[in-house]
Amino acid sequence: MNRQLKWALAGLASVFTLCAAVTSPLANAAYPDKPIKLVVPFSPGGGADSLARPLADKLGQRLGQPVIIENKSGASSNIGTAYVAGAAPDGYTLLINTDGIALAPLLYRKLGYDFYRDLSPITYVAKSPLVFASNKKLPASNLQEFIALAHQKPDTLNFANPGLGTPHHLAFELFAREAQVQLGEAIYRGGGPSLVDVLGGHVQVGMFTLGAVRGNIKTGDLTPLAVMTSERTSLAPDIPTMVESGLPKAHLELGFVVLTPAKTPRAVVDRLHKEIDAVVRDPDFVSILNQQGYEPYATTPQQTSEALRNEYERWKPILEALKLQLD
Repeated sequence: MNRQLKWALAGLASVFTLCAAVTSPLANAAYPDKPIKLVVPFSPGGGADSLARPLADKLGQRLGQPVIIENKSGASSNIGTAYVAGAAPDGYTLLINTDGIALAPLLYRKLGYDFYRDLSPITYVAKSPLVFASNKKLPASNLQEFIALAHQKPDTLNFANPGLGTPHHLAFELFAREAQVQLGEAIYRGGGPSLVDVLGGHVQVGMFTLGAVRGNIKTGDLTPLAVMTSERTSLAPDIPTMVESGLPKAHLELGFVVLTPAKTPRAVVDRLHKEIDAVVRDPDFVSILNQQGYEPYATTPQQTSEALRNEYERWKPILEALKLQLD
């Protein structure tokens, strides 16, 4: 090969390299070029839904494309989760769920998806205390009075279960086990319907995210019996914990995570993480969260993945002891 030909080929290679350097960012910048769907696997009105809406608004502003909420409730969030797990891995279908979804492989014999294979975590966005609350007409103003009432009238009080296997359900099971009480259960397709029936007095108690019931507590329509955090939360410092009420093992804090189908391109995941992280740190968004009873919580994809795996390991012996297995 003569010298002139070598120079020509070297020059052509340099041009290709330069083009790649120029077009690669442009290719990444092309995402998104159409609306993005954020799937909430619970019914409207619940905790995840109330968090997802301001997140979608802020994220859409940053991405320059609408982020549209789609509620796909049922089967304790597994219907919506399976839908996203089977969606195209292109960054246009996202999922917001509680970190309790990491326990699904421990709880269900048949899921229709593999959580750790089919979904990729992007980030946590918030944490929220769970509040054990009763209808205002129930003659119990605190947790000890409720436990005494449950012991006096076994099987006459009912718990509004927003879905078998949800963190709300698991938190209730922890409480019932520690307090040695037996309650009936009415099962719903999400936190919204369960809250409606507790407010209406059709069911006596429920486990809710603070964000979903803060307004009802302020108006006196719900009586907060205890929060499930290990220490009192700054978001509701007047509500005692179950721990200080005499149940040292009854604590659980609920986290919300955003996930995408596995095999979504790394550049897309990185872009989504960057923009969601910016939203979570936005003072206006933080103010919205605090008003609704949430605390902002930002993590990297790796940190999110590790946290979800840790939840799995933490709850495995507990669920085995509870012998909780769902179809």
